Amino acid sequence: MEMSNNLIVVPFDFTPMSYQAIEHGACLAMAMEKKLLLLHVAGKESEIPALEKKLQIIVDECLETYQLQPEFKIVKGSRPYATIKTAAEELNAALVILKTGGIRGIKRYTGIRTIKILSGSLVPFVVIQDAPKNATLQNIVFPINFLGEHDTKLKRVVFFSRFYPDATMHIITPSGKDTDKEKIIASNIKVMTKALEDQNIKVNFITHDHTKNKAELIIAAAKEANADMIMTPTENVPTAIKFLFGLREEKLISNAEKIPVMCVHASLQFL
Repeated sequence: MEMSNNLIVVPFDFTPMSYQAIEHGACLAMAMEKKLLLLHVAGKESEIPALEKKLQIIVDECLETYQLQPEFKIVKGSRPYATIKTAAEELNAALVILKTGGIRGIKRYTGIRTIKILSGSLVPFVVIQDAPKNATLQNIVFPINFLGEHDTKLKRVVFFSRFYPDATMHIITPSGKDTDKEKIIASNIKVMTKALEDQNIKVNFITHDHTKNKAELIIAAAKEANADMIMTPTENVPTAIKFLFGLREEKLISNAEKIPVMCVHASLQFL
């Protein structure tokens, strides 16, 4: 799948965090020169006329606040998160800005709705917990394993630098388990640093201890870098067992620093 559509979707349910999601969506839409669409999931057909009037008010407010006029779409569904995922894929959305209140209590063991949406989604989701710190992204964190396939991930680094040329791209990679692997990582970092710097991309490589909790290391590095966003690949979750023991994505999207996290399916190609 290619990230080629001109649409950023913001699921909107009139809660305070929905307005924060609009703020994120507006910032990204202006930087990436994309359109904004507010998506509302209605439970009943009879609710739609009143919702259209309410959403038009939000659209007018966005125009006044951001000088950006979004469109809106109402879809029916009894399972809002599943409906959002389906609608985003049908729209071939470039991004979805998804709010979450984090993970609490029993939800950790049953699997939160946000993770269920992200798992297997072909549309990238930016998961937010708060309003954006800055109008533009200044520090973006990319965890990349240089012992595995990394060309596609580095293309994403280049992709985002087009819209945020002044941002620093912080690439986090594990250190090797032995001397030979450390040499491979060091060599790859040297090559990639030159390739990115040749394109005038500001890059900062951070190596971490592979024996420690990867999610915690990423969050700590992101905090140190004053990150505006963390990008992470998503994986399909075929069984409930993985929810029981937790996912790296689960820890990242509910991070205490409230840093937005972009979750990207491995098959997505950026233009």
